[in-house]
Amino acid sequence: MEREPKIKIILGKVLYVFACLIWAILLLMAVGVLVSTYRLETVSTGRMRLHMYLVIGFSAFFASYVIPRVRHNVRWMMTFTHEFTHLLFAILFFRKIHRLNVDDKDSHVSFSSGWFGYHAITLSPYCVPVFTLALLPWRFTTGNAIFLAAIDLLIGFTYAFHVCCWVRQTRLYQTDIIGPGVVKSLLCIATFHILNFCLIVLTPSSGVILAIQRVFWEFPKEWIMTLVA
Repeated sequence: MEREPKIKIILGKVLYVFACLIWAILLLMAVGVLVSTYRLETVSTGRMRLHMYLVIGFSAFFASYVIPRVRHNVRWMMTFTHEFTHLLFAILFFRKIHRLNVDDKDSHVSFSSGWFGYHAITLSPYCVPVFTLALLPWRFTTGNAIFLAAIDLLIGFTYAFHVCCWVRQTRLYQTDIIGPGVVKSLLCIATFHILNFCLIVLTPSSGVILAIQRVFWEFPKEWIMTLVA
């Protein structure tokens, strides 16, 4: 009877190390995608100019953040977005929602337990720029250059918001980080941040569909083929 807990502990540690190795490989692959993205997007001055509105939107967020009242409300929005993302992923994994609370002192989401989706629900606020990703489908609605420029401005603005959330909220003592394991959490967060960045940077020049194909298929395949050859 005394050996069973020890076996479970050892097995748990082995599985954790294995999961960390998998995420480390995925992180290296994400770095490869980043290198390919950089090479493609800096191939010409004309291609680099396509990112102008992303940069303006990104800069506009930090320009507005220096205003005290705006900064206070943005910080509340960061807390709300953090809990909302937990909530969204809890719903996606079919959890029963009991409570959502967002205020200056106690913010949390209460939901039922389940056997699948814990890591995704826990780490999603650190990995998923929900407002930015929600804007990408709007690029399909028109070919109007002015409208596309406005969407890219908002994409840059919301992505800056996500980066600011990540910087302010990612702490090693966070229960969200500790729960899945600190090393695995950091590897996962770093991987998704790189992939999100590449997807956003590729979108103005490649379009949403081609950007997704390049980030999640073409670029990883190129690096795998390079390593195998």
